[in-house]
Amino acid sequence: MDRRTPVTLQRLRLLVALAEHGTVTAAARAVGISQPAFSEQLRAIERHYGFPLLMRAGRRLVLTRPARVVVDYARRIARLADESEEAVRQLLELESGRLAVAASPTPGAYLVPPLLAGFRARHPGVEVRLLIGSARAVERWILRGEADIGVIGEVSDDLEVVTRPIRRDQLVAVMAAGHPLAAVPRLDGPALAAHPLIVRERGSGTRFALERALAGEGLTLEVLFELEGTDAILQAVAAGLGATVLSALVTAQAAPGLRLRERRIAGLDLTRYLALVTHPDARPGPAVAEFVAALERAGPAPVIPAA
Repeated sequence: MDRRTPVTLQRLRLLVALAEHGTVTAAARAVGISQPAFSEQLRAIERHYGFPLLMRAGRRLVLTRPARVVVDYARRIARLADESEEAVRQLLELESGRLAVAASPTPGAYLVPPLLAGFRARHPGVEVRLLIGSARAVERWILRGEADIGVIGEVSDDLEVVTRPIRRDQLVAVMAAGHPLAAVPRLDGPALAAHPLIVRERGSGTRFALERALAGEGLTLEVLFELEGTDAILQAVAAGLGATVLSALVTAQAAPGLRLRERRIAGLDLTRYLALVTHPDARPGPAVAEFVAALERAGPAPVIPAA
C-alpha cells in the first residue's frame, strides 16, 4: 500500500457511488464532478491499495473482489461519519445529550430544581441530572467529569475548580413567633449573638457566611444545635427549639403552615454570593450555556426588610 496517497472520506464516498451507479460516467454525474476528475480519484485509491478497482466482464467494467471489500467498509465509514454529524447537530441544537448540575444543599434544593425543570421542558431530549452535596463534593464531581457545572455558596476552602459569583443571596434570621428574637425592637448583631442558634454543619456556605459576618463585628456564634439540611432546621425552628439564620431562598419557599417569622439583621452584612463552578479546562457547550443564562436571569435573592 502507498501511504503517501491517503484514502480520504471523500474518495471512499466516490467509490461507494461507483458501486451503486455501475459506471464511472453515471457515478460522476451523481456526485456532481467531471468524469476525468472522478477517474483521477479512483486512480488515487488504486495507488493507495495497490490493486485495480475495476475489471472487464464482457462489455462491462465491474468492481474487483478486493474493491468490493473496500466498498463494504466505505459504506460503514460513510454511515458513521453521517451519524457523527447528526449527533453533533442534535447536541448543538439541544435535541440530545446530557446536562448534569451539581449543587450545594441550599441552591440544590431551592434554586436549581425549577431552572432544571424549565430546561427539561424546553429540551425533552436532553438527559438532566442533579447532584446535591457539600462544596467539596461538588468540586469532586466537576473534576471527575460527573457534573458539567456546579452552584455553591461562598466557602472558606480553596477549591481546585473555577468559581464565579453569579447571584446575590441574602441571609435572614428565622424564628417562631414566640421566640424572644421575634419581639426584639431592633434585631442587630449583638442581639443575635446573645441567643444560641440552630445552625448548619461546619463547611456549610450558610454557616461560613454567618460566622464571617459576626466575626467582622467582633461577635461569636453560639451554637444551640447543629443540623444537616435546611428542612430539619426549619422543622426545629417551627417547633420552638430555637432561631436560625438561613438563605432567603429557603424562607421564600418554606411551607406556610410552619408559621415562621423572618427578620433582616440590622448592621450585619449577611449578603453572600452563590457561585458558578466549572472545570478549569472546560469549554461550555450549548446546554451549559443556556442553563447559565437561566441562572443569570433568575436575578438577586429577595431582600427581607428590617423588622
